[in-house]
Amino acid sequence: MIRLFTGIAFILISSLSFAASGSIPLKPVLIDLNNKSSLQRGAQIYVNNCLGCHTLKYQRYVKFIDHLSLSKETIENNLIFTTGKNGEPTKIGSLILNSVNPDSAKEAFGVMPPDLTLIARSRGSEWLYTFLTSFYKDETRPLGVNNALYANVGMPHVLSWMEGLKTPVNLEKDQYEYVVKGAMTDKEYKKSITDLVNFLAYVSEPAQLDRYRIGFWVILFLSIFSFIAFLLKIEYWKDVK
Repeated sequence: MIRLFTGIAFILISSLSFAASGSIPLKPVLIDLNNKSSLQRGAQIYVNNCLGCHTLKYQRYVKFIDHLSLSKETIENNLIFTTGKNGEPTKIGSLILNSVNPDSAKEAFGVMPPDLTLIARSRGSEWLYTFLTSFYKDETRPLGVNNALYANVGMPHVLSWMEGLKTPVNLEKDQYEYVVKGAMTDKEYKKSITDLVNFLAYVSEPAQLDRYRIGFWVILFLSIFSFIAFLLKIEYWKDVK
């Protein structure tokens, strides 16, 4: 009963926090944790653009070997760019952390950038996708950008080099006009954000992939067992009048 009340309270609080974030509707996004290529691209985007500020302190690099089908060498050469306190390269079994100074971060952004390990579970994949595709140019803000979903956001648009900069034509209808072109087209950028959100959805609960893998064999076993049990039933009752 306590768990039930706790779950209901969590849903209500989450709903209120979503509503308070912005008035625009959330955009749908396709989450496919079996798409290893998408997860790999998402991991690359995260490490190259987000890890400088946002940690994944409940996730380890080594998990990417089994879950993302990446080799140890690929992870060490392309995803690990940090060092330990003694200047030694970060080991593959380490948590995904950065070297951001909390005091400097608070001075720059007004708040310490949050860890994003569980962001997909707490906010939802659609919220993340909508947030990352709703930045627009706003010269009145300290960092020159605002967000249609999260008004007066204190985060810079770190992916503007990919998307470019846009000004709103109609925020409620998600209509913008690009004033600075990025390295990607609108379609390419949205595909990359889908990969990034897909990766964050995986990071929020890596055990999902194990459940999918184990679940297949469990269903297969139960199907075979049911068939054998059915045959035994027929054999047992065939002589019963």
